[in-house]
Amino acid sequence: MPYQRNKPASIIVAVLVMLIVARSAFADQLPAVERVVWDKRPIAVHIQRNQERIIHFPDDVRYWLPDSLKRKVSVVAANGVLYIRATESFPATRIRVQGLIDQTIYLLDVTANYSESVSDELVVMKPEAVTNRAKDQTDTRKTEDWRVRLTRYAAQQFYAPERLLRGDSQIKRIPIDTHQSVSLVRGQRVKAHPIAAWQGGGFTITAIKLRNITEQNLHLVFDDGNKHNAIDLAYALRGSWLTAVTQHDFLGASGKETDTTTLYLVSDRPFIESLGVVLHPNDQVKEASDG
Repeated sequence: MPYQRNKPASIIVAVLVMLIVARSAFADQLPAVERVVWDKRPIAVHIQRNQERIIHFPDDVRYWLPDSLKRKVSVVAANGVLYIRATESFPATRIRVQGLIDQTIYLLDVTANYSESVSDELVVMKPEAVTNRAKDQTDTRKTEDWRVRLTRYAAQQFYAPERLLRGDSQIKRIPIDTHQSVSLVRGQRVKAHPIAAWQGGGFTITAIKLRNITEQNLHLVFDDGNKHNAIDLAYALRGSWLTAVTQHDFLGASGKETDTTTLYLVSDRPFIESLGVVLHPNDQVKEASDG
């Protein structure tokens, strides 16, 4: 990547957007899956003749076919799934299905013909499963939002003009765990010095000053890409971090104006805990392990 000294840390937002768009484009190419919530009312199931329909249930099931369907459909139950294939057309006919774990009875009103165009798979869900799924998705979005929000806020404190600085009542500055340099980046080519930290949304962001201590220019990347004099931070960073974002992706040789940048690390624990080090009485940071 070419050197862009003023590249904003908020580029993480663009990356997230590109990932979401790419994932959505890929999803559009996949066959649709129909989902229904069991609310104690019969579920309408359409089957194309001579096409198998796969119906998923919350647990293993057994089923009962009315006599009128026994010669018109083939049904197999396995691992919580019904595989139904119709060999003849027939009007809406009720099939009874029972969950083997909680004994829930599901009623399916099954219709078969040539004209209906339906997805291959149908997923039957319980109301509580839908609630939990929505909560998990919401929690994931909140986590991603806070990572971006904290990174943007920290970057503004160092690089935005004073007239553009905006406060955030939900983000609080906290004392940093150490005022000494830390062994954060493997390879001994970059010196790392924590300079500020904030908390918000249950997460901690720590701003780290990175300084090139070699006589060569360095590129900061998150995949090696075979670039000359590159530090692959995905490998080189010690510790456990939710996100890592650099303000600039280039460090000039030691002593040059461009030999320093800022790294933003978001974690769900205080910085020193996430790094995995112990503090000694003289306040020098020692590695707890080389991991």
